[in-house]
Amino acid sequence: MEKKAATINVSIEKNYDSEFCGSIPLHLVNLIQPHGMLLVVNKPELRIVQASDNADSFLGIPVDELLEQPLSAYLPAGQYDDIQAKIANQNSQAKIPLTLTFTVQDASRAFTALVHPREEYVIIELEENTAPSSEQSFLGLYQQIKYITSLLKQANSTAEVAQLAADEMKKFTDFDRVLVYQFDPQWNGIVIGQAREDDMADYMGLRFPASDVPKQARDLYFSNPYRLIPTRDYVPVRLIPVINPLTQRFTDLTDSNLRSVATVHLEYLANLNIMASMSLPLIIDNKLWGLISCHHKLPMHPSYELRSALELLSGIVSAQIASKERENTVLLQAQLRGVHARLLEQLYTNSNFAEGLLSGTTNLHDLLHLTGAAVLFEGGIRTSGSTPGNQEIKELVAWLRRNRKDGLFMTDSLPKQYAQSKDYKDVVSGLIALPINAEQGEYILGFRPEVLQTVSWGGNPNNAIQMEPDGKTYHPRNSFATYQETVKHTSLPWLAEETDAAEALRSAVLEKIIKERH
Repeated sequence: MEKKAATINVSIEKNYDSEFCGSIPLHLVNLIQPHGMLLVVNKPELRIVQASDNADSFLGIPVDELLEQPLSAYLPAGQYDDIQAKIANQNSQAKIPLTLTFTVQDASRAFTALVHPREEYVIIELEENTAPSSEQSFLGLYQQIKYITSLLKQANSTAEVAQLAADEMKKFTDFDRVLVYQFDPQWNGIVIGQAREDDMADYMGLRFPASDVPKQARDLYFSNPYRLIPTRDYVPVRLIPVINPLTQRFTDLTDSNLRSVATVHLEYLANLNIMASMSLPLIIDNKLWGLISCHHKLPMHPSYELRSALELLSGIVSAQIASKERENTVLLQAQLRGVHARLLEQLYTNSNFAEGLLSGTTNLHDLLHLTGAAVLFEGGIRTSGSTPGNQEIKELVAWLRRNRKDGLFMTDSLPKQYAQSKDYKDVVSGLIALPINAEQGEYILGFRPEVLQTVSWGGNPNNAIQMEPDGKTYHPRNSFATYQETVKHTSLPWLAEETDAAEALRSAVLEKIIKERH
């Protein structure tokens, strides 16, 4: 049976975005994963000043013999000139992909290289070249990307884009499970698309607490187009020497694809019963909107070509989601503009503006999707729909005057902020307040009732982080069994488009009042 889509904007009382997890310096670990090697060279000579301890297994030469050697000693003259020119012409944020052929003791090895120019040095990441299969040739990948893109363009909604992306990326990559997450306003991730093998756990519609991807890890997705862990059982490789001799600090591995991951994350993968993972960001309007997360039960090392194709696809998925979200916004804005126009006509043809807002074929309820409304003006209270009593409305306005500024105020969880409203939460759990003259207690109020919502989590979010007695060491939760939480004292959320409509209406009401008084 198909699961009902999870509500994205439900207000969850507890903040699961762990400051403790977010404070760990993930980019200053001095360790890399062993599926590649890393060199740090100075500028402009490109002399090797730091190297990963696994250089011997890739180049057949101990690290100590590499250090202080010029890069030109190992590369063909043409490649060396090319890398110098590209470093000179690129800014420090660019990742330059190259093919480099190292010759050591008459043996040549070709590498796919990523070059990260920094202000004081250059990081070079190297992975051995492997001959791509026909499916992973440029033409093969291009054909697959064009096909998937054509399917995504036919999707009618964000949910359809997410599910298509999960289905097609699973086929494309052979990962055992592909999940598409959307972040809610509190950075909890909600699975909105899923494709999986039958023996993999079903996470569709589940929320995962923000501490699973803490702030610092989220920020790194703006520097890294993907995060790959070919096997969680890897042994980290250190950089030699430990301290970068050019900076006298740890080398900043923010941009490094090979950067080692925190032990707690590897433990997290083990608890998910997966060996390999790859995640890609969904970035919309320069904000991290969500993630695509790929899981595999066995070790898996996608080729550089496939990873590059997935990087491109994640950008295409982001663009398609952005398009669908904009379409929804435009449609809702057009609908609200129509209601606003009819409401203004009533407002200006009615001698009493409260009557114009609350009665007639179109009213305030239609514009802001209310179940009740009240207008407090010139000492009177006019109500419509389901509302608290007049005395309760007066006390609510007194609270607004004491605690809020003159601008628009809205909340979808009033009882959590104004305790007295718990007595009428069935009528008002959501409040939007448009001040006309706040000092005189004159307001337009809109009400929404409590809507009990069940939030399904992937494991108990209260156990997301389990601390050791030392207060420093911690572990992720070991169960992802569905944990359900009932969110109380909360209404349906206010949309940004409704906020804009409320502001426009407030301006129109103030303009009418000023005209009538002058």
